[in-house]
Amino acid sequence: MPESPERPGVDAVRRGGAPDPGPQHRKSLPPEDAAFRARLDAALGDAYELVDAIGQGGFGRVYKARDTRLDRIVAIKVIRPDLAGATAFLERFRREGIALARLRHPGIVPIYDIREQDGLIYYVMPFIEGDTLRRRLEVRGRMPPKVAHRILLELCDAIVATHRAGILHRDIKPDNVILEGRQDKVLLMDFGIAKVVDFESTGSGMIIGTPTYMSPEQLGDSYAVDERSDIYSLGVVAYHLLAGRPPFVGNSYGEVMRYHLATRPEPLRSINPSVPMLLADVVEQCLEKDPLDRFETASALWDQMQHVTFLRESTSSAEDAPPFVGRWTALFAGLAVLAVALAVALAAFGAEALGVPGRSGYLAIAAGLALMAALASPRFVVGPVIKQLKEMLGRE
Repeated sequence: MPESPERPGVDAVRRGGAPDPGPQHRKSLPPEDAAFRARLDAALGDAYELVDAIGQGGFGRVYKARDTRLDRIVAIKVIRPDLAGATAFLERFRREGIALARLRHPGIVPIYDIREQDGLIYYVMPFIEGDTLRRRLEVRGRMPPKVAHRILLELCDAIVATHRAGILHRDIKPDNVILEGRQDKVLLMDFGIAKVVDFESTGSGMIIGTPTYMSPEQLGDSYAVDERSDIYSLGVVAYHLLAGRPPFVGNSYGEVMRYHLATRPEPLRSINPSVPMLLADVVEQCLEKDPLDRFETASALWDQMQHVTFLRESTSSAEDAPPFVGRWTALFAGLAVLAVALAVALAAFGAEALGVPGRSGYLAIAAGLALMAALASPRFVVGPVIKQLKEMLGRE
């Protein structure tokens, strides 16, 4: 089966004020099922008014709606029409809502309400203003390492919270990460295939998730997945952020799956040398084939990422220059050189030898020269001048 692009906003609590994603994205939404919508309308009663269908993913369809009691816009996620009669999927969907309702973390989209009515299970979430990480990558390409590091830290912290609650996400990918508001706050969402640890699987043997971001053990017909599977998926997301593409792409799902199972990714720094070595090492450890070679827990991964440092970037520009310098930078720089030269001469020959009467005059000239140096270049001149003045005053 040919690999199609990830659906932007799949199962997303869709961006509210962002630009229209375009017709090519709207095509990915399911055709409206009038009978199902009427059924959902009846189940919601007067509490909510449906506005539009805005996304569909692994198990649910998402609608934009208005909360009539509190007069706010919300997102309502309901089991997909074609799965509404499947007991196993209903149970998984129910468990997702209950698990999410227990979580309290600023990086996880919360649940306002969960209900079952007329054979439908749905829950109500906030309608988030923001882009999916997928959309951001499509628009801007790979991210600066420092920006990517901040996003990964916040995302990892949310994953730590889910694991501590006994939940494996199992579908961590850019579509399921929202960057909210002007600060691009990271929100993890869509636990549609989440698994509560120790919950017995359906035994269907089906692969659930997105092959591009799935761990080798998920693809190998093994249900013995643990926290390290989510860590692998986070590593794939990290690689995508820093390299501008996932570690493995192919012409079919099967080809991508084979890469995950048997091929090592290209070293990250060979694609993007600006990535700090420690950050590249962390990402590549997340992508180890054997779960035993990865970080044991998301908490251990978060701790290691805390140690990543970045070289201080140069910020020198016309806008950053001190206000007194402006276009006269060269003049003041020349004065600074003169200031240092005269200060050295005063120290070497003494004030009287240069015709400066008395100690007070000497100190006045030294102070004036120091001021000129400060105006010329506070970063590079003021320190040495002050040091020189201290040494001269200490001699007297």
